[in-house]
Amino acid sequence: MADAIPRLLLKAEDKNFWSVILHHADGKTTTLPCATPAEHLIAASEIDYRPYRREIQTLREQHSFFESCFEVSLDDFEDFVAEALLLPSMLQEIDPVGYFVLAQLLDQSLRQEDDGSASFLLRAANQLLQILEEPVRAQVYLRNVLEIACDGMERATQQERFQRLIGTYPELQSLCDPALLPDGPSKGQVYSANSLISLLGLELALYFQQDKQRIARCDYCWLYFIPKTRKETHYCDRKTDGFPCKQRGSRFKRNLDAEQDEALLACKRLRDRMYARMLRYTIALPENRQDLICVDYMEYDAWSENARLARMEYLDGKLTGEEFLRKIDTMHDLEDYTVDEVQAPPANTPWQRMVAGDMGFDPETHYPEAVMQLDLGTDDPQWQTCSADDLRRRDQEGHQSLREKYATK
Repeated sequence: MADAIPRLLLKAEDKNFWSVILHHADGKTTTLPCATPAEHLIAASEIDYRPYRREIQTLREQHSFFESCFEVSLDDFEDFVAEALLLPSMLQEIDPVGYFVLAQLLDQSLRQEDDGSASFLLRAANQLLQILEEPVRAQVYLRNVLEIACDGMERATQQERFQRLIGTYPELQSLCDPALLPDGPSKGQVYSANSLISLLGLELALYFQQDKQRIARCDYCWLYFIPKTRKETHYCDRKTDGFPCKQRGSRFKRNLDAEQDEALLACKRLRDRMYARMLRYTIALPENRQDLICVDYMEYDAWSENARLARMEYLDGKLTGEEFLRKIDTMHDLEDYTVDEVQAPPANTPWQRMVAGDMGFDPETHYPEAVMQLDLGTDDPQWQTCSADDLRRRDQEGHQSLREKYATK
């Protein structure tokens, strides 16, 4: 049927899987692959809009339509519109839902009649840019929502995740409250969404309504995933930089624990010292060993095994930090066995505060491309250039992926 109203639908294929259906103006429909609500949300959070965003930015900053502050050219406006209408095609493959919604919004915008005001063309151009950014804006909201509801919430229930979310963003309660849905989805059930935001809100409500799947954040790569079991899970099954996240994540987690634990740092110093003694002793000629501490291969291996077992007992809580150090300091190198408790990471980093304070917080626009900074707290202040990534890492310090902290250095 021609001239039908375009609609964005979400249909239950069974009680767990849902399909997004694009109902076009010509009456035809496109049914996208079905997935669980959690899978829909993760997939939407990972769409790479970076090339698309760059094209929008170029259009905004370089098109001749915006160059003149005093006179707006109709020819320039028409050229601007022609270029703007080409951009949604970049999303056709990577984000068919966003592509579909943009088509409807752009069509509505272009049907507006000129009100005769001098600023009409300028307002119309800015509105087109705002519409083009709609899929990006929806993803920004979603990423911040997932950060609040899922990051660090592995031991929480679905209800606790939902309460944390609406406690942070109260405006979302009417959009993604599972209590507003029927008790259980049934095959063939269909919901209609009038925007990308409302579609994501509906998928969030369906996600919070069930407890068979939960969304967790991988401690290594910082991407979201669905754990296979109810057991607390910290790493996904992806490969990042050619290595499994589980493999590198567990390794770098040991580094992080050691950096935060004075007893483990002292153990590392003792190990380095024992190894250096073993090298000096074994490579020295027999006649030159009288002034060296006798540590050969066998003695070093025995010390290492003793330290390994003691370390395991310490990490299991069977030894205190002082008991652990006394047990491994067989040559009395340490002057003091008193260690401070492990320092916990900061409760809230500047990054977390910005996310919690604004659901629309977008790091791509928040951080400038580069800034010059002068640290007056040093004896010899020097100007330094800080990139957007430098500024972001500074704000995330203490709450960041293991890959960001170790692997990218």
